[in-house]
Amino acid sequence: MVDFTPKKDFIPHSAVVLGSTGSVGTQTLDVLRELGIPVKMLTAGSNVALLAEQIREFRPALAAVSSYEAATELRALLGGAAPEIICKTDEIYDAIEKTDADVIFHSVSGLAGIGYALAAARSGKRIGMANKEAIIALGDAIFDEVARSGGQVIPVDSEHSGIYRCLEGRSINDVSQIVLTASGGPFFGMSTEELKKVTVADTLNHPTWKMGKKITVDSATLMNKGFEIIEAVRLFGVPEDKVSVVIHRQSIIHSMVEYNDNTLLAQMGRPDMRNCIKYAATAPHTHKAGGERLDLTQIGSLTFDRPDTEAFPLLDAARAAIRTGGTCPASLIAADEEAVDAFLKEKIGFDEISSVVLETLGKIPVSYEISAESVADAVRVSRGICASLIG
Repeated sequence: MVDFTPKKDFIPHSAVVLGSTGSVGTQTLDVLRELGIPVKMLTAGSNVALLAEQIREFRPALAAVSSYEAATELRALLGGAAPEIICKTDEIYDAIEKTDADVIFHSVSGLAGIGYALAAARSGKRIGMANKEAIIALGDAIFDEVARSGGQVIPVDSEHSGIYRCLEGRSINDVSQIVLTASGGPFFGMSTEELKKVTVADTLNHPTWKMGKKITVDSATLMNKGFEIIEAVRLFGVPEDKVSVVIHRQSIIHSMVEYNDNTLLAQMGRPDMRNCIKYAATAPHTHKAGGERLDLTQIGSLTFDRPDTEAFPLLDAARAAIRTGGTCPASLIAADEEAVDAFLKEKIGFDEISSVVLETLGKIPVSYEISAESVADAVRVSRGICASLIG
């Protein structure tokens, strides 16, 4: 679990951004630009054009991409202005582990981020962790590495950043319940029958947050909130039944913590990931924010509803996965990645995402020997089963 006491004397003089061309990665660079924090290393997948623009602005000493072809293209785009560019996986992990930057922002999305998370954990640095899949699939191993290296993890996910701030300096033994808020996505209030008719375009029209396609679909199915339940269990060391979910359409309260005396602390703010990223860089101190302040009189009212787990069954699927334990949560992530990809390619309907994922979970083997290798095996098997069901 995370340490709720960030180092008071921490000052970030430089940073690494893993997954710099994604939604969270680009917002992280917005924050680093605002704070004036130099960037020592950027990593990206195949979006070479955007990475080249980022390199021209932030001038890191090192850049990493996912293939030799991407590295060749990046060198051609940058010419004599190119930094050192690497593309071999082992070299990338080694560079992350040995960086002398003060903070590593991990915004590589999906299960592909596990290796990056382990490398960052071994670095001994502060990690602004936006990759929930690594924590869900291999959280204990990551925290063991962080403990050995003397590093620290501060969550960047808006809900878990809010929980972290409510728990800061306190004991988890004083907590009765962690309350995650969910916007409800674009289909709040719809029945199972109505969900059969929604389109990809409908699904990507999130009412509150601007995110990548995968996480936007997960928000619509409530799978993302299910993942956040498991993430909260891993991060904060509480059992699954101490993590509850409420639908909060305004997305002003990001999370709440209920203490043993029946009082709640809530973390509130306008829905902007950059605030969470900024806090991961500066905690326990806050930095003056630009933009519009939160005016409660303009909002008028805050509402709360129970999630509909019949129309959105993946919320309970996540609870079942963490109760089962072992490699089951990793298998859940893999099945969901396959199903969402098929939906975005219009191979299956929206309602079939949950049915395919649930059927996959009914067929997977579960291992309780947790390692990077066993998780990788579970992911491969789960992907295969899910793909065959879709096919």
